Parts: sequence; structure tokens; C-alpha cells
Amino acid sequence: MRRVPNSVSAHSERLPTPGTIRLRTLQALRASAQFDISLESVAPLLAAAPNLLHDPQRVAEIEQYIRALLLEGTSIPEHARWSTLPVLGSVAEAFVESMLIDFGWQPLYDDDTGYSAGHGVDLLMLDPSLSAVVAIEVKSTIQRTRWPRLAPTRQAQMTPAWLDSETNEGMRGLSLSSGDVYLMLVQVHLGRLKWRACAASEPDAPRPLNDREQLLDLAWLTERA
Repeated sequence: MRRVPNSVSAHSERLPTPGTIRLRTLQALRASAQFDISLESVAPLLAAAPNLLHDPQRVAEIEQYIRALLLEGTSIPEHARWSTLPVLGSVAEAFVESMLIDFGWQPLYDDDTGYSAGHGVDLLMLDPSLSAVVAIEVKSTIQRTRWPRLAPTRQAQMTPAWLDSETNEGMRGLSLSSGDVYLMLVQVHLGRLKWRACAASEPDAPRPLNDREQLLDLAWLTERA
């Protein structure tokens, strides 16, 4: 199974449109199973290491609001809701990374600032076989009435052009191109304590995740449906 970096990309022969990628990703997510998130798995992730933060005091205050919401059911004050979103995203990313590590994945890149507000992939990880590099985008919410929204089509997220952009820090830092990676999108619903995901070997061919055991071996992504 690929992917190790290579100079000739299988993706370069066809470039799916951002709208197609977004639509098929949504369809795959809606067909995916919903998995539980235990509070025990989230609680240790609610405090980023202060020495890694650009603004530890600000992040610590927001983390208190998130901790009170998840562990005590206390609503986040209205004045703090907007500033909470990047830290909430960081908690969700940490949950996904920790969960995948438990399945034998190895991290290559993550955002250790505690304040998720970048313009590139959230995580880059090696699958348990150590043969596939996976670019992972994490979406999160605490709004109980809906799942996290995907980025609008105009942002072209998870497209080859987006992955290969100079602003995509993780990809650039590891000298990876869109042809070197599999893709995964994970929705983390911290309000319902649920998550679901889809993965793809090609940007316009995402498949739903219906069993956690699928995380142990990604061969199913290249098998005929």
C-alpha cells in the first residue's frame, strides 16, 4: 500500500472539483457510523502544556469554560463563545490524534499551540502499517442540533490544490504533496460526545468508517466497492 512520497502523483491526471469533493465527503460522513466519546478520554486533553502556547493565560481561561461545559454541563458565557472555537478545535484534534495513536497510528505533524486557527491540515499521521501517510482534517462543534460543518466550497479544502498550497504548513514542512497522502475527515461532536469519519485514497472517493477495526488497516480504501 502507498503512500510514501514520490515524484509522480497519481492524482495529477485528474483534478476533481472542490464542489464534488465536498458533496461526496458529506455523503460518506452521513453514511458513517457514530462512535461514542468517553469523558475519560477527553478530560486529560482539556489543558495544553503552557510552555507550548503563544498565549497561555488566554488559552487557560478558555479551557476552563470548555472543561465546565463538558464535565459540569455549564454553558459557555456568551462573551466567550467566539474565542472558544479555536481552542475547542484544538481539543477535538487532540482527541482524534490520541484515539488514532491507541490504534497504532504515529503522528508526523500536529498543532501544539492549543489554539487551532491554521490554514492547512490539522494532523498528518502514519497508519499502523507505516506505509500510508494520512492527511486528517478535524471539524468540531458543541451545538447539539447539528454536526460540525465542513468548510465552504470556495475554500477548496482537502483538494489537491489546497493540500499543495504554500500555506499548508504541515504538508510543506514534511515535503509532501497531494499525491503522497490518503485523506481523512473526522467530525467531533463534543456536545453529544460522538464522532464519525470518512477516509479516501483519492480526494473524490471518500468512504464511510463503519467499524473502528477499519482504522487498523486501510486496505479497504483501495478495494473495489
